[in-house]
Amino acid sequence: MVHSEHPRAAETAVPDTPLLASALARVDWSDAHAVECRPGQPADPQAWADAVFRDPPQWVAALLGLRESLVGLVGIARGGSSSFDTLARSEREVLLGTDERHLDFRASVLREADRVVLSTVVTLHNARGRAYFALVRPVHPVIVRAMLRRAARRLTAHGHN
Repeated sequence: MVHSEHPRAAETAVPDTPLLASALARVDWSDAHAVECRPGQPADPQAWADAVFRDPPQWVAALLGLRESLVGLVGIARGGSSSFDTLARSEREVLLGTDERHLDFRASVLREADRVVLSTVVTLHNARGRAYFALVRPVHPVIVRAMLRRAARRLTAHGHN
């Protein structure tokens, strides 16, 4: 198999895993995207989670910064980096997320044999949460795929420990 220098991230079904199944009492919205793994990339899902959420593309970091600046104006708590803290983990999966007044979300990073799947599940609590998510939803897949592609490139280029 020939590996491109530009890994492709594509939409996929949300996997049925124990961590995701117990992540939220109710799921109002979910999606999942996957990127192919290459030889030498880490098997540890935490390494992938760190690469995805702690080192996003610059334009994604700028959007998240803008989000942090604007949400306080409409009464939504600023998330900060703690929004992507690890809440639970298994050998193959890491679950991250946070609970807020407007919505709760979880992100699962699942390391399968040949790919990494990033899933998002959301519970909306009120009109503010529905309005916020209506703005986020159209750009969410674009951001997730970009973050997965960057993580795959960085984990290939820098190896892992």
